[in-house]
Amino acid sequence: MSSDELRKKWGVETSDSNDKNKNSPANENKTSVIQSKYFKVDIDSPFVTSLKLMCRDGHVIFMPYSLQPIIEYLPAKGIYIKTLQREILITGRNLTELLDHLGMQKVKWIKESANDKDSGEEGLFIQNIIFEDK
Repeated sequence: MSSDELRKKWGVETSDSNDKNKNSPANENKTSVIQSKYFKVDIDSPFVTSLKLMCRDGHVIFMPYSLQPIIEYLPAKGIYIKTLQREILITGRNLTELLDHLGMQKVKWIKESANDKDSGEEGLFIQNIIFEDK
């Protein structure tokens, strides 16, 4: 594919284009951040340096992604984040919404619900974040 064909496909103006308003930018309606009340993801950032985990009791931990965590999902239990020093279990509902973003190391923070009672709202619900030192 030529450069001009690629520019046209991606919505980028070609050098011979006279009408600059004809094509809108390819990313005009896209957002680089996905956020809910339980987590925030930065899709466009080349890397996120750490994951902030916030519990309802005020306990906060920053886990550097440089620790190369292993992310494991067990449908009956939740998401395990395992490093050499610590194991973290995230329980709740619809956790698969979060799983792929964690695997790509794009999640900036995860927040436990204000109480552990599931209100039944649609979407993701973080019931508990449990820390275990190894």
